[in-house]
Amino acid sequence: MGKRNKVTTRDIAEYTGLSQSSVSMILSSKPHVSFSKETVDKVKAAAKELGYKKPEKNSLKKASALSKTIIVICPILSNGYYSMLIHSITERAREYGYTVFSVSTIRDVSQEEYYIKMLSNFDLSGIIFLYPPSSKISEINHLSKSVPMVSIGDKPEGSRFDSVELDSKKPGFILGEYLISLGHTHISFVSAPIKQKEIGRLHRLEGLKNSFKAYNMDLNNIEVLSSKFSTYSRYTPDNSEYLNGYNLVSKALENNTKSTAFVGNNDMTAFGIMSAITDHGYKVPGDFSVCGFDNIPLSGMPQISLTTIEHAAAFKGKEAVDIIYKKNAQKDGLSKHHYIMRLEYEPELIIRNSTGKVK
Repeated sequence: MGKRNKVTTRDIAEYTGLSQSSVSMILSSKPHVSFSKETVDKVKAAAKELGYKKPEKNSLKKASALSKTIIVICPILSNGYYSMLIHSITERAREYGYTVFSVSTIRDVSQEEYYIKMLSNFDLSGIIFLYPPSSKISEINHLSKSVPMVSIGDKPEGSRFDSVELDSKKPGFILGEYLISLGHTHISFVSAPIKQKEIGRLHRLEGLKNSFKAYNMDLNNIEVLSSKFSTYSRYTPDNSEYLNGYNLVSKALENNTKSTAFVGNNDMTAFGIMSAITDHGYKVPGDFSVCGFDNIPLSGMPQISLTTIEHAAAFKGKEAVDIIYKKNAQKDGLSKHHYIMRLEYEPELIIRNSTGKVK
């Protein structure tokens, strides 16, 4: 008879139908979390039946080795917006004596879920999402009871963790209103695949539509250029957003689009749009105006000069670390106040040379 494999918390989770994080917290007697007596008894009975043994002290030391560490979960590292956030997070973390590790999901939900399950086994200072998480909100809410967690961006519905927010409807409206003031009546919104959980993309488009409604303009004059997931997934992660903007707008130009302005769902997409326009023999902004959304450093370069939206990326990263520090102070009994924090920054229109009046 072969040697039996060691029983893990994952085995117990599958046996009981509970999440692995719940099983881990119950068996390790995690402080500051509570479960019903029925759930606790169920887990302990399953552990005994399956022959589960707690990890040796050396293993526990390894698990606590990240106790002064913040994990940053990022969708893609090639976008300058996320790089700005990571830099600001790292700078502020240093002031509190934290270290920072960054991981990229490459916008893969299964990868995100894997990281969440893995990180639930560690004693961390905190976790920061640089985007609205796509995993089951209930599981992330549960993990946030034991690990301080902050999301940056549009907050998912039903979330019970801290956030540094940007309501993307506002910048969408601001850009739409500005383009309308320049005489643009036909606009294309250019985006990566727009799925239900891509809250930021949906909200930016909604804000753009709201500006048309406010000025009694025809919503049919907003064209949505969005690639299919099967097409987008073929792009390499390091230039997917640029290529997406380039290819979608190339096709629109070849089909004699009525749009006189293009709005990329972020600055990287806008760069692709600008390249497509010039490669097809047109001028920016003489023939077409182009806008982005993130105001990354490249957008301000004279050769690019992209009109975009500033929404305080550097400050948002620092605020996220501040929230984690305060949450840990609560957990350690250094603060008497317990609350969910919500901070929101107002967007600012940055006008540059990529936009102009309709001729």
